[in-house]
Amino acid sequence: MKLTTAQSEHVKAAFPECRAEMTEYLLQGVEVVIYKQNECGADVPPFAVAPTDKQEFWIGCWDTPELASSSAAALGLRVVSQ
Repeated sequence: MKLTTAQSEHVKAAFPECRAEMTEYLLQGVEVVIYKQNECGADVPPFAVAPTDKQEFWIGCWDTPELASSSAAALGLRVVSQ
């Protein structure tokens, strides 16, 4: 199984130490949740997407829950909760 172009670009934008784990989540098309994060400052969008079984690992953050949901779906992830 190979990453799509969008998935590959997303992995390239991740921190190097997260890329292998990110790749596995994307290849598996895991179930994810979307929640409002408050751990980072204003320079990080407020809505985090994370695997249901490891919510401390953010696949990405977006400005709105709708954008987070559509972006997660575009990456091949299954949104189960917002």
